[in-house]
Amino acid sequence: MGRVKPEGPAAHASTSGRLEEINNRLEELSARGRELGELTKSVPAERSQARRSAELVEIASLRAEAAADAAMRACQRAAAAHDRAAALHDYLAATGVGDPERHRERARDHRSLAENDRSTAHRMQENNLVRRSKSLRRA
Repeated sequence: MGRVKPEGPAAHASTSGRLEEINNRLEELSARGRELGELTKSVPAERSQARRSAELVEIASLRAEAAADAAMRACQRAAAAHDRAAALHDYLAATGVGDPERHRERARDHRSLAENDRSTAHRMQENNLVRRSKSLRRA
């Protein structure tokens, strides 16, 4: 027997948790980068090691930003998929295929999920812009 996938808003509860993890990690990496940047200026004997660490933090930051962008795009694609599913359920309800009331209920659920995904993508986009503007100010 296959795994049952959750329906409705509960299906997306793990997405927001993962997005929070990504945002927290980006903040940690930014703070560590600033810390290492200060270290390279103040401790001459350890400059090369600190410089290498700063480079690794920069690489990790770039990868984390790419992951955040990919997650944002995934939310946008998920919203579009929910919109298509809602339209299909509306069509099935209108043509009398299956249980029309159930199709209308599923269409409402999909529209709600689509709106949640769009909202999440928008918040992620704003967070990315804020984070990038902070990075530019530091540079």
